Amino acid sequence: MRLFLPLVCAAAVLTPAVAAAQPAASPAALDARCLITMVLLSNSSDQNAAHMGQLGVVYFAGRVKAHEPNYNFAQLKAVGATLNEQSAQAELKRCGAIVQASLQQLQTALAPPAGAAKPPAAGAAPPVTKTPGK
Repeated sequence: MRLFLPLVCAAAVLTPAVAAAQPAASPAALDARCLITMVLLSNSSDQNAAHMGQLGVVYFAGRVKAHEPNYNFAQLKAVGATLNEQSAQAELKRCGAIVQASLQQLQTALAPPAGAAKPPAAGAAPPVTKTPGK
């Protein structure tokens, strides 16, 4: 997988650029670009970046299938061929912001209400309760 970025860049150089005459990309096509970008990020030597890339892969794979349930992931090779280092950096900014915003929304939605008791730590013993009348 670490050889993927140079292959994508080489393919992008060899692929003729298509002018702005292209119609606007579909949501699935945009998410497929994000998916490829997250695959590249998941190969990072920085563990935090790699973890974010792994989260992004799952996130965008789900979004692609939500937009187009019959999407064939084999199409991702062609999508990857359209990315070069500069466009991959631009996609990383765009797609990373999408993932971070969704994670923030999820954290906010799942946060306990203000003043609520904190849940017990993982592996902690359950609280001892008395049975009425004993």
